[in-house]
Amino acid sequence: MSLVPRALATALVARRPLVAWPTTSGLVWCLAVCATGNLKGQCPDGTPPPCGARPARVAAAPAANTVAVMYLDNATRDTSDAYLADGLTEEITTKLGQLGRLAVTSHSTMRRYRDATPEPTVLGRALRVAQLVSGSVRRSGHRIRVSVELVRAKDGVQLWADDYDRSDADLLAIEAEIARAVATAIAGRLLPDEQATLAARPTRSGGAYDHLLRGNFFMAQRTPASVRRAIAEYEAATSLDPGFALAYGRIGFAYALFLDWSWPWPGLGRDSLLTLGTAAAGHALQLDSQATDGWVARGLLQSFLHPDTFDGVTEALARATALDPNNAEAHHIYGVNLYMLGRVEPAAAEFRRALQLDPQRAITWDNLAWLLKYQHRIAESVRAADSGLAADPGAYYLYADRASMRLAAGDTAGAQADAEAAVRTSPAEYRSYAEPVLAEVEAAKGDSAAARVLLAATIARLPDPEHPNYVAAYGLAVAFLRLGDPDRAIAILEHARPAGVRAWFITRDPGFDPIRDTPRFRALVERTRPPAAP
Repeated sequence: MSLVPRALATALVARRPLVAWPTTSGLVWCLAVCATGNLKGQCPDGTPPPCGARPARVAAAPAANTVAVMYLDNATRDTSDAYLADGLTEEITTKLGQLGRLAVTSHSTMRRYRDATPEPTVLGRALRVAQLVSGSVRRSGHRIRVSVELVRAKDGVQLWADDYDRSDADLLAIEAEIARAVATAIAGRLLPDEQATLAARPTRSGGAYDHLLRGNFFMAQRTPASVRRAIAEYEAATSLDPGFALAYGRIGFAYALFLDWSWPWPGLGRDSLLTLGTAAAGHALQLDSQATDGWVARGLLQSFLHPDTFDGVTEALARATALDPNNAEAHHIYGVNLYMLGRVEPAAAEFRRALQLDPQRAITWDNLAWLLKYQHRIAESVRAADSGLAADPGAYYLYADRASMRLAAGDTAGAQADAEAAVRTSPAEYRSYAEPVLAEVEAAKGDSAAARVLLAATIARLPDPEHPNYVAAYGLAVAFLRLGDPDRAIAILEHARPAGVRAWFITRDPGFDPIRDTPRFRALVERTRPPAAP
């Protein structure tokens, strides 16, 4: 279990309680009802008829310290250099975001505008920013030319521009100089600690840093093949700089992703992946005890080292978010693990914080949707899933998850459309999670034969049909329960892997309410419940 228009997404996150939000039609309905009740004969603003036109609300101008960094164009003909333009963009964004005096739009939000070239005024209004950074990167042999400009969003007036023509070994210096120039143009003279923040370097090796950017490019694609390539790039970085803590931390996190998403690695089993990831995360923290990526990796890996208790998980992830409060991924992962432990409100707070930092995080909208579903707030969970798919229509896992939520809401047709979209768009590694949802839809429609064919095909393709991954086990169990086979459903849950907290977590889904009070299901819940869970 795993990215509504941006304005609505921001509004949802800004409110502390997770409440239902009225639609525009709902507001109109409310005004109509009020006008026929106690407020009959009044205008919407409480004044007597005739009702005059209400003055249009004028949006406040964005604060002067707001800025968005557009993805730099890859001006090189070689598409293999795309990682360079992306990497420079994201690292400049990260550096600017470390300055408390600036409010910087996340790079994942900006990813939506990577291939678009709207007018500055249009983009500024959409992003609610006062300034925009744009430019291009061109590589020629070992030389890199970066052209950058800062423009005022409201009228497109150029505020600053410069060209940087350097060796490709000077990427870190280029980033620091651009960030410093942009920050100075917006905020004025920088304080000594701000200058130190922008000048900080994770490595002194230009070659190692180039491999890090390549690794980040592949890691962002979040497929088994791309994350394996990311690990190879990070390992190449550490071979050039054995003291590169950031690269070791990302190696640990990459191995943790294989475990978390149950991706297969030919020739490597779960224990080997866990050993490799734990060693990399440990080495990162040995080199730098304040390496956020190292703490995130350690926290996630601890949940697999101690699947029955999650010992050390919350401590490591709390440390990561304390070290880097603006790290949306750290807040997201912390929220997921709090959520699995049954700590709903703290988990919701972490999800909200991640979305405040990055409103376009589809995976966080997805987990927020599941949290709401587990609270039996089905309509709200569907809306959260809608927000995720509005932010990232390519988030295939959200189609599967929204199908489950729509089915719980009684929307069988909508659930079928989503389930079919999930099966159609999912990579092969995720098909075993998408197909059971479609089987559940078929069962809900009364076509038990079609549902059983889908389930049989899914089970046959599992790496270990006797011990399915807990997410696949959830989908299979709910589908068999829908088919009227509770014994098969519970047996699947009893054999899910990893056992422990994750197995307990999936039993809380409303789909299991029909068997929640049966002795066998209650025994499963108590056997897998973590020690500190409510």
